[in-house]
Amino acid sequence: MNSDPPTAWPSPSVARLAASLATLAERVSEPDVRAQLHALGALIENFGAETAGRDERFALEEQLAGALAANDEPGALRALRRLAALNRAAVHEVDWSAASGG
Repeated sequence: MNSDPPTAWPSPSVARLAASLATLAERVSEPDVRAQLHALGALIENFGAETAGRDERFALEEQLAGALAANDEPGALRALRRLAALNRAAVHEVDWSAASGG
């Protein structure tokens, strides 16, 4: 039996929320509000990105810990670079030209 309380409608998807916010941002004429809405849309779009590449991230964290324990600076740097690249790849970029209106 499902223990979740019933809802009046299903929750909207992250992609749909981000798209709706981008549409709203395009209708706003104030540049500072437009930029803030685009930034908020980027934050919403990134919900769930932290789980991307979870297994690879775990393996890299283990490599990093092993390199640090062994005082292997080159190995630690390699693991850190790969971990940083994996984290950057999971994050959606903000279209700042759209945010600034040009």
